[in-house]
Amino acid sequence: MPTSFHGQISTILDFILKERPRTILDVGIGFGKYGVLCREFLDIMPGRYEKKDWQVRIDGIEGFSEYRNPIHDYVYDRVYYGLIQEVFDKLEVRYDFALMIDVLEHFNKEEGYISVNGLLKKCRLLLISVPAIPCDQSYLSNELEKHRSIWKPGDFKRFKVKRVDVIPMTVYNSAIIALLKGEDEI
Repeated sequence: MPTSFHGQISTILDFILKERPRTILDVGIGFGKYGVLCREFLDIMPGRYEKKDWQVRIDGIEGFSEYRNPIHDYVYDRVYYGLIQEVFDKLEVRYDFALMIDVLEHFNKEEGYISVNGLLKKCRLLLISVPAIPCDQSYLSNELEKHRSIWKPGDFKRFKVKRVDVIPMTVYNSAIIALLKGEDEI
């Protein structure tokens, strides 16, 4: 879906605020919630309310162009519409921080590993969140919404892991959150 459960928001924001990134890539932006939250806490809260004063670059990737809405145009500096595999070569920035919130489970395992490896070449840190309990999903006849894989904390061991947690959430579900280090991160 172009949205995700609310129970993980504060944990994800804690990771972002601890790192204070200057450049962010939001992969699978959906409605744009995390772009709004990053903008609010990294630009608006420090007193840069006017768009002309914003200092944090927030780019996004969205595979389903029908999710485009005014939030995308206002909050994000640039949005790439297309599949992540098609967009990698178009990315112009090496990002401090990338978000992949409720996206990875939409790839089969091999495609997921390839996408994560590709992102780790483009960012210093990658924050991934996947549902702890997978379920069938569909939304607006978007084939990209189908869950194609199940991820467990051990699936991230092949990467440079900074932290992996299972976050209990609401009655809806829990999340597995992994913070991975990019290729040049020590």
